[in-house]
Amino acid sequence: MSIEGARFWPRQLRVALLIGLSLTAFAALCFVPPIPLGADYHNFADKRTLLGIPNCLDVLSNIPFIVAGVWGLAWLLNRPGRPSFIESYERIPYLVFFAGVALTGFGSYRYHLDPGNSRLPWDLLPMTASFLSMVVAVLMERVSAKAAFSLYLPLLLFGAASVGYWYLTQAQGRGDYRFYLFVQFFPPILLAAIVWLFPPRYTGLNNLIFAFFLFVAAKLMETYDWQIYARLPFISGHALKHITAGVACYWVLLTLQTRRPDRSQSTNEPALSLPNPTTLPS
Repeated sequence: MSIEGARFWPRQLRVALLIGLSLTAFAALCFVPPIPLGADYHNFADKRTLLGIPNCLDVLSNIPFIVAGVWGLAWLLNRPGRPSFIESYERIPYLVFFAGVALTGFGSYRYHLDPGNSRLPWDLLPMTASFLSMVVAVLMERVSAKAAFSLYLPLLLFGAASVGYWYLTQAQGRGDYRFYLFVQFFPPILLAAIVWLFPPRYTGLNNLIFAFFLFVAAKLMETYDWQIYARLPFISGHALKHITAGVACYWVLLTLQTRRPDRSQSTNEPALSLPNPTTLPS
């Protein structure tokens, strides 16, 4: 089934598919047994102390997150947003996204100085905000600005709760990581479904797809941390993951900087129901 073909399905059907996919995935998650944090989760391959910094490259490789996040925030705050945004309030999820990216850099920097359960939430919490902000941004741009914005705060609270739930259950000796894993891994699936089912309002899809594949590559590097370090003893898979994911975040910014409203899209989509900007929370 081609992308173009799926986008001509009745709008109500496409929206129902997104809702059904989300509810089915969450319902299935509730039947999955608790997933504890791996016993070796904090055991990273590269433990070298360099320049007086323990786990030096895993620590310093977070700098791209900080640079991309601060750069993105500065660009969004110092420009009126047009023509990258049809409505100025469409910047809000991206502001939270880049704030989350910067805070992830600081949180991960601190965590890798002394990896352990007590420091891990400061790494995970801002990441949930970034993951879910990207979902809301794409929903606003492709499906319904009003509906997506109404879901934004509940989604952010769910992301924070997924980390809090793990931390509390971990303290009770029965750590359950599955809800955070859902927040981390379900958004890419949902984003792919949205892109498949709904036409864009902006150009630059190829840049966004490239950023997505960089995120996938980063996850693979994290998974093969030890194997990469065995082949490349000057850097580990986890440090490469930080660098690659940081570049992916910059690529999201590049997408925003270069995109324009897509006038080539000729669809019968009903107009988006946009909220009154004066009623939006600051």
